[in-house]
Amino acid sequence: MLKSTWLALGLLAGASVPAPGQETTAPQALDGAALFGQYCMRCHGLGVIAPAIDDLAKLDYEDVYGQLWYGFMAKIATGLGDAEKRALAEYIAGIEPNKVPRTSGARMCAGRTAHDRPGTEGGWPGWAPEPRNTRYLQGVSADPGAIRLRWAFAFPDWAPFTSGGNQITVDRGRVYVGSLNKFVYALDPDTGCAYWTFRADGRIRSAVAIAGDVAIVADTNANVYGLDADTGRLRWQRRVDLQPDARVTGNVTVHAGTVYVPVSSLEEANAIRADLPCCTFRGSVVALDAATGERKWRTSMIDGPLLYLGKSSKGIDRFGPSGVTVWSVPTVDEKRGLLYIATANQMTEPRVDESDAVVALDMTTGAKRWVRSLAPAQMGGQDIYHLGCETWVDETRSTCPPVNPSGQGDRDLGAPVILQTRADGSDVLLAGSKDGMVYALDPDASGAILWQRRLGRGGELGGVEYGMAADRERLYVPIADVDADLVASGSMNAVNLATGEIDWRVAGSNDTCVGKPVPPCNNAYLSAITVIDNLVLAGNNDGHLRAFDTTTGKVLWSYDTTQPVTPVNDVAGNGGAVAFGGPAIAGGRMYVVSGMGHQGIAMRGNVVLAFDLPPR
Repeated sequence: MLKSTWLALGLLAGASVPAPGQETTAPQALDGAALFGQYCMRCHGLGVIAPAIDDLAKLDYEDVYGQLWYGFMAKIATGLGDAEKRALAEYIAGIEPNKVPRTSGARMCAGRTAHDRPGTEGGWPGWAPEPRNTRYLQGVSADPGAIRLRWAFAFPDWAPFTSGGNQITVDRGRVYVGSLNKFVYALDPDTGCAYWTFRADGRIRSAVAIAGDVAIVADTNANVYGLDADTGRLRWQRRVDLQPDARVTGNVTVHAGTVYVPVSSLEEANAIRADLPCCTFRGSVVALDAATGERKWRTSMIDGPLLYLGKSSKGIDRFGPSGVTVWSVPTVDEKRGLLYIATANQMTEPRVDESDAVVALDMTTGAKRWVRSLAPAQMGGQDIYHLGCETWVDETRSTCPPVNPSGQGDRDLGAPVILQTRADGSDVLLAGSKDGMVYALDPDASGAILWQRRLGRGGELGGVEYGMAADRERLYVPIADVDADLVASGSMNAVNLATGEIDWRVAGSNDTCVGKPVPPCNNAYLSAITVIDNLVLAGNNDGHLRAFDTTTGKVLWSYDTTQPVTPVNDVAGNGGAVAFGGPAIAGGRMYVVSGMGHQGIAMRGNVVLAFDLPPR
């Protein structure tokens, strides 16, 4: 490390710094608190994006130290030596010495083995009931007046964010869910007790996908795990991208013995540090054998070599094209042998068609069959952006790509593409963007646009975020439209599949955040939604789970998931925003996770809620 940096560290820590040629009279320990103030507070003091110091204090020494060397913070911690990293880990871990035990917190199913109840229901074995990702259960209806909470299960609160959030999976009499506390759970649908738990190496934001007797899940260290669905035993593990920024936050899809894994990155957020070269990461999809974890193919969303683009105004090297990460679940088209991928923005130029696009891949080889760019017209058909474009990071936007002088961007397609068959028998692809747009595409004409409709103003936290749903008549669209102050103009919408006309629209409530923390409580519809024959089931950032009439949009039932519950596993729990995974329905029950403290954009919470869903 440069002498000037050592001098700065010594002065900040209050240590005596010797003049050149002099020796110190006594050893001096590095001051972890001072190092945190110098290197970490700029991000961790924002209240969004990065966890605050009180949340970091939940971590133990090994967790912090490992992140600084090998995890999300590895690149941000560039320039710090081992001594500084140790001092930071000791300081952060020492703030709260009474840690929550690093256990699953589950209550195990007494007197039962994992094999004595095979179960019959297989209604929700992944992100959606089937890999076309319609999130529609045809032939299922429910009496909204008879919906009742059956049990609650709480995740132990020892992740840097108090957050559940993930999509529930239900298969063969098991309820599967992962959490940011690194554990995967197989729960009993009647009681919430656990048949087994498994601790991953990284935090879980992926749903568990079931392939026969294998439960497959991915973590935020870009690891994918194949677990025995009955016992939780690890069968295989594979890291799908070696770059430290790589992560899997989209959900994996399983079809015909193959696991399709979307790969994303934190590099866009790391651009908050203007003295680091930017950017090199490229999103991809990886196909693995479900039985063994062996890789079948890997397709990068950007073709061609990485180019040196010169230096930023700060004198730092720039590279491109980069970005086009994938943080949505792939969609299977068995009829055409295709896999549909919704992609995110670029981080650096030159522009590529795959950004903010629907990309069709050959399911067998991974070859690109066609690409339909849906980048916003108002941005010149390009979306080249990273966090350095935000004025709250740098008022001058000195590191923002030069092709984006306004700084406007981040209009990803984050929700999965839906493949649905309309009432007239024709197939249609449905895509939604954070720009507030929804599109109907023709799968037989390389994704040609059939119709498009604006439903929201869009933005970095605007438009469609995590997932839509569609029956054969309508596309149901949750709109977030959260602004920079975390104030929202959320709405629920139904769009006619044949014409693209709006059948109904219901604005988010403006009075349900009374008595709740504002922000982040607001009326945004961030989470994925679910539709059955008579109801659209949707969670909101205000903590409410609502049932809308599919035909009229009338709210027929509402439940505040933030109200007190007593979890079955004797772990302290509370609900929050329903803001990522949506309701899963199987065996006459509805399951949802309440709470998403991740990135500070929604209300915290850590509970799984199971409702009885009697038929109409």
